[in-house]
Amino acid sequence: MGDLNILDALTPYILIIVIGILALKFLEIFIVKSTFRSFMKAFFKGLEEDDEEKASRNKKRKSKNGTNEYKKSKNKSESLSETLIKKGEAYKGNRFLMTPTERDVYKILEKGYGDKYYIFCQVRVVDIVQPNINKYQTWTKEYKSLFWQISQWHFDYVMCNKSDFSIFCALELDDASHERADRVRRDRILNAVCTDAGVDLKRMRLNHKDKKVEVIN
Repeated sequence: MGDLNILDALTPYILIIVIGILALKFLEIFIVKSTFRSFMKAFFKGLEEDDEEKASRNKKRKSKNGTNEYKKSKNKSESLSETLIKKGEAYKGNRFLMTPTERDVYKILEKGYGDKYYIFCQVRVVDIVQPNINKYQTWTKEYKSLFWQISQWHFDYVMCNKSDFSIFCALELDDASHERADRVRRDRILNAVCTDAGVDLKRMRLNHKDKKVEVIN
């Protein structure tokens, strides 16, 4: 009976101890979980930061590489044409400056006007006519449009006064090729350009039978 009384007396204390132990266990588990959660959060955050840092480094590397490639491209002094020239046989020289008909016309012009005028052949139109920079500022879209319109064209002949090289007139030899649609348009525009610029443009044909040049405008 005495033992039972002692056990009954100790029971509340034993329960308190057990509850305390359980509470400590739960607290330990909570702390471990919290610590683990914090660790994992920090771990993944570190991974994200590493990824961001890696992405940033890659971006900087790409940017640097791009800059280097640009510099290489910019500093590259050899163009495709230069490479082809080095390989050889990239160009072929013409034997004559003019076609047979143009040479015949030149001889006729030289014979008839050579004492008073210098006669030049295959002269660029833009060497005789330029866009009006007083009206259209250099390299504006208007200027460029006017320039590129005539930049690839040539006069067949240009006659200049021997005294001062002033331009007397420009000459165009209208052969059968001028009947093509593209040449008709080109001739129409060139006529308008010369009229607008105040350049005297004469069109002519070669009379092969009589070996004479006939002005047709």
